[in-house]
Amino acid sequence: MSGDIEYKLLDELLSNINQVLFVRDAFTENHDVIYVNDAYERLWGRTKQSLKYNPASYIEAVHPDDREMVIGLYMKFLEGNIEYEKDFRIIRADGVVRWMFAKTFAIFNEQGEVYRIAGIAEDITDRKETELSISRLNDVQSGVLKMLAHDLRTPIAGIKLTASLLNRASSEAVENCSDKIKESCDTTLLMMDDLLSHIQMHSEGVTINKSKFIIEDQIKLICSDFEERMNQKGISLKLPESVNSVYLDGLKFRQILSNLLTNAIKFSKLNDSVSISLCQSNGDVQLSIKDTGIGVPQEMHKEVFQIFTKARREGTNGEKSTGLGLSITKRLVELHNGTIQMNSVEGEGTEVVVSFPN
Repeated sequence: MSGDIEYKLLDELLSNINQVLFVRDAFTENHDVIYVNDAYERLWGRTKQSLKYNPASYIEAVHPDDREMVIGLYMKFLEGNIEYEKDFRIIRADGVVRWMFAKTFAIFNEQGEVYRIAGIAEDITDRKETELSISRLNDVQSGVLKMLAHDLRTPIAGIKLTASLLNRASSEAVENCSDKIKESCDTTLLMMDDLLSHIQMHSEGVTINKSKFIIEDQIKLICSDFEERMNQKGISLKLPESVNSVYLDGLKFRQILSNLLTNAIKFSKLNDSVSISLCQSNGDVQLSIKDTGIGVPQEMHKEVFQIFTKARREGTNGEKSTGLGLSITKRLVELHNGTIQMNSVEGEGTEVVVSFPN
């Protein structure tokens, strides 16, 4: 009787901690669960009874991307009777993804045989998300420093050289040098704007402030800022004639469309055309920006949305590119739970399609 009371007290104690504790029978074929505390139900979101009925059900909850790794470690543990510990993700019954840390070890009997498999697991989601956030910020910092070291040298060196020529230049040459300095400054400012946007997009403080507006009205307003650039190349612009009400972050939508228009103009030839169209499909609003410019080579398609992409090129009139615009645009679209894809044929033009849930 006293043994039952002690077991009950121990079970109550263990069930009030927020770590999963389990013991399995090493002699049975399926390594049946002998004991698991209540924390399993809180952390895994599944019942203890389901685990005892199907000892492999805890593996079924492991994220598909981590499952093979977890199974591999467990098999090595069985072969070598060694302790192991690992971080992995699970998908709870309610669909929530959580990070877990688990440690498994063997318990030996008097004959030196493994007769019990014991383990502990705890939720480390907060810690893991902090680690991943720090890792992402380190990657961003590394990329920014590389870009600062490489890409900003050229315009700054150009400004220095041009300024040195002013001392012995004629009035006509001074005007030419002044234009070059302005161009170099514009290029540098463009890089800084993209770098600041890139850093903001990959920080933890990004928020979406949605409001309802007529998207066609916003498109016309944004396109008016690009009239001079389009006129310089003789580009014709076709705008949508529909009327669609959307619920988006207006400022971030402006940045999305501005980035896509900048690319369309940059890679258009003289007297090319750009068209913007809208349609609704399955509750989503699809925005298309299509140009008849130089297009994107097939080998660059996979890289265009990458950070600091190697697919960046000068525009048809020597316009500079930071290689960040489409990466920033993709991130802004994803913050709206939207999608973005590009269809392009070299020499025939490019179409970018953005889909927003509405």
